[in-house]
Amino acid sequence: MKYTIVCDESSTNKKHLIIGALIISRNNHLLLVEELKALKESLQLKWQGEVKWAKVSKTYLEKYKKLVAWFFEHLKANHFQFRAHVIDTYKKEYRKYGDGDKEHSFYKVFFHLLFQSVKRLAIEEDGSNVLILLDDKKNRYPFRLDVLKKTLNASISRELKLKNVIATVEPRHSSGEHPEGFIQIVDVLIGAIGYVRNNFALEANASEAKKEMIHYIEKLLGAGLQYDTRAGAPFNIWTFDVEVALTKRKASTPRGNK
Repeated sequence: MKYTIVCDESSTNKKHLIIGALIISRNNHLLLVEELKALKESLQLKWQGEVKWAKVSKTYLEKYKKLVAWFFEHLKANHFQFRAHVIDTYKKEYRKYGDGDKEHSFYKVFFHLLFQSVKRLAIEEDGSNVLILLDDKKNRYPFRLDVLKKTLNASISRELKLKNVIATVEPRHSSGEHPEGFIQIVDVLIGAIGYVRNNFALEANASEAKKEMIHYIEKLLGAGLQYDTRAGAPFNIWTFDVEVALTKRKASTPRGNK
């Protein structure tokens, strides 16, 4: 089977960085895009316009609730899987994880999210592949996505004995003439998680609309966004422990290379 994984990140300059991935069967992708497009138009939201967590306000709250309800309907029908990693970027180990390069640390965590996502797809058919679409962002190192694809394929080949599973890793725009609409859904979900994990919801000046949106998402999920979930949950939140990752890397490194 072929899959598409749509990704985005939130709270990049805050204590807790959130990276999210929405996993969709390629056969369903275009069908769901058309359904989302029709829903947005029925809510008088332009398809080319951007739905995002930053826009959650009294004006858009009820419209955004309907979009989120639509997502959870399809999640329960197993048309989506969602995974989010939460990373404490204030720990000194986070920078160390990328050998002193914060951009490198960011993409190493992204690698872990994607690798774990692909592993849980249990791909077995010949010709199975995964298309990864990332929200377009500027990188200091221009070949980050090429390196990410090669590293993912090498690791999947080594652990799962499957070659060239990652077909491509490409940037996509969340708005404009040809938007990837699901980036917008991911943005709202990880924005809500980041708002909770960074304790913004507890601040005196916290947005009432955002707090209500969080409550609505938690009601549909049946759990609080402050909690991690089990690894195989269709809506998975997991706190990535960089210290554990560094320990594992140290243990697997030959002595001569330490």
